[in-house]
Amino acid sequence: MVHIIRMTLLEFIRSSEFSFATFAEAIGETENIVRKWAYRQRQPSLPRAVKIERLTEGRVMARDLLVPPAEAE
Repeated sequence: MVHIIRMTLLEFIRSSEFSFATFAEAIGETENIVRKWAYRQRQPSLPRAVKIERLTEGRVMARDLLVPPAEAE
């Protein structure tokens, strides 16, 4: 059984071979938007969140990318 370590998008980018720019390119988004997602200033659409989950092989879960209204700017 393989154990997947869950992490935030920011933790994933910092610990992987991705930079904000290369991660943004991989999912077809701008670097600025990816930074906002990583710092929880905005949340991705559900299709983008699912794409992030797949790209990170489940380390970043789509449900963990949802920002509670109180945290959103």
